[in-house]
Amino acid sequence: MKIAFIIDKTQTFQLVASTLYESLSRGHDCTLYCNFLPEGLGELLSIEPKITEFTNLKWVNHPDKGYLVQKLSSNRDEYDAVIGINLFNGGWKRLYETDKEENYSFEYCWNEIYNQVSGFKSKTTLLCNSDHSKRIIGDLSSYPNIESTGSPWFEFLSSFANTGHQKKRITFLAPHNSLYIKHGHLPKSVEKVLSNLRKWCSDNEFDLILKSRKKYNRDFKNAVKFNEVVSDTDAMSHILLYATSDAVIHFCSSAINELAFLQTPYLCLAPDFQKQLHTDRIHAPGIRRLHDLYYDGEIFDGVHCDSLQSDEMETDTLIQKLEGLLSSEKDWKNFQNTYFPGNHTGSASRIIDRIEDNYARAQKSSNNEK
Repeated sequence: MKIAFIIDKTQTFQLVASTLYESLSRGHDCTLYCNFLPEGLGELLSIEPKITEFTNLKWVNHPDKGYLVQKLSSNRDEYDAVIGINLFNGGWKRLYETDKEENYSFEYCWNEIYNQVSGFKSKTTLLCNSDHSKRIIGDLSSYPNIESTGSPWFEFLSSFANTGHQKKRITFLAPHNSLYIKHGHLPKSVEKVLSNLRKWCSDNEFDLILKSRKKYNRDFKNAVKFNEVVSDTDAMSHILLYATSDAVIHFCSSAINELAFLQTPYLCLAPDFQKQLHTDRIHAPGIRRLHDLYYDGEIFDGVHCDSLQSDEMETDTLIQKLEGLLSSEKDWKNFQNTYFPGNHTGSASRIIDRIEDNYARAQKSSNNEK
């Protein structure tokens, strides 16, 4: 088969790396379309370095997503299947609004609910991480083709689960730049949060770690003294950071699925700000419900996570909720069975099996018509 893979940013490669490797191992000719420059490949290869061993892999690199859409659209008939991440994003509209049944999109942080449009029609198949995710997306969207396949990414994360660590650490994830642009008083609140965290960590012998967002060029190191700063450009180091943190403080980060799977408690700050950022779409019932589930802690039953509204950020409530997360007993086994059910081991192989079966049926049908 000839298979096109679409990667729209470096961190999404981690979701398809093992599926790409499985495809290459079976001898399929694969082309990777990605909208970042070659220097970004170093991070990709840290996730799946063995892909460089294959001669049946081609790269199409360009920083402009529009160029990639045009390039792939014009060559679409050359491929027997297209596999993407967040394929229902508006930027890829020309690809998924077709009659092609051989388009496949990996679930990505439930962005599919945000990106749905009225009257959506597509034969693209959405590959969900679990039956739980399939139910949520099915209830809150109108996508016709949704399958629960298990997650190659969760299979990879399993190697980090229950990673032991000697130091006690609290990790702070730098907020999205849009929060600063649209909410001018947020920097003051963040400084207060960091000040409270620094004092609490020092008093309780915890390290305070900053996971930076390099692309936003905001230096939180000037606010307080961090024991360590981890760049968001290295996929391996930030996953290890999540796995070895006692708790993570974040601003509506899509990392919550990874944190939950790794059994790391987290506290979400200012979900009401995030809702305001999407006021143009928040009227949609599915999106409104997603916000309540995803960021207010309801989606993972509130046992291992909590949220702090914007008017609470400069109060002692932050520390109270953090201490509550650290001290509460958690039934992780039941949690895992509820929210991440299914067998993720070998999911990349099962996904390619399914795509090959579809291809074989299509070929047989085509031959019968001749």
